[in-house]
Amino acid sequence: MRIRRVFVDAELVRGECLDLPADTVNYLRNVLRLRDGQPLEVFNGRGRRAQASLSLGRREATVTIDTVIDSPDEAAVPITLMAALAKGEKMELVIQKAVELGVTTIAPVETERSVLELKGDRAEKRRARWRQIMINACEQCGRDTLPTIDPIRSLDEALAATGAPLRLVLDPRAKQPLTELRDQARPQGITLLVGPEGGLTEGEVTRAGENGFCALTLGPRILRAETAAIAGVAVLQYQWGDLG
Repeated sequence: MRIRRVFVDAELVRGECLDLPADTVNYLRNVLRLRDGQPLEVFNGRGRRAQASLSLGRREATVTIDTVIDSPDEAAVPITLMAALAKGEKMELVIQKAVELGVTTIAPVETERSVLELKGDRAEKRRARWRQIMINACEQCGRDTLPTIDPIRSLDEALAATGAPLRLVLDPRAKQPLTELRDQARPQGITLLVGPEGGLTEGEVTRAGENGFCALTLGPRILRAETAAIAGVAVLQYQWGDLG
């Protein structure tokens, strides 16, 4: 029987008993149909996992930490995905798949052609929603370290804050394909900028270049923004990361 994974925002210490939040209790009881005493694997999003036992009451549940386990190593090269804001499920899909592919940081940015505008409390609520999607993706894919999700910023702010040694921007007008980088030595870190539906404007690509970004293409076909983000990260992980 498959052992289910659950996120617990706590240090994992052998013998410790931890209360589970109400939404997790509901998920275990009513979605997974787990029973009292069943084994679980828990992780804390900070690179630590453990085997645990579930104690399931009528309205509450706890886990008792049995054995703390060394987590697998994280990605060979840190990747920041700088993704233009997209509506609803498209942005959520990008975040989910980025986590599964091993991205270490997600940086949502506002661009000239972004159709979604998030400010103040609305932005924070959306970031909280995205964090939950990241947790669910980690539960599913077996990852123990929760990626960082940056505050929503303008493109120019995000470009200025980038410190990665290798900076790439996907642009269908570029002449050089992303795969031509495969013979380069593994970089110490990568930032990949992906625009919205309709792409980045020429001015935005120019400003990215002024901030050290190299414009590359994924081939002859025009991809949707979410497809480009997923494909771009997958290529980078294949060339230098843990998919190669």
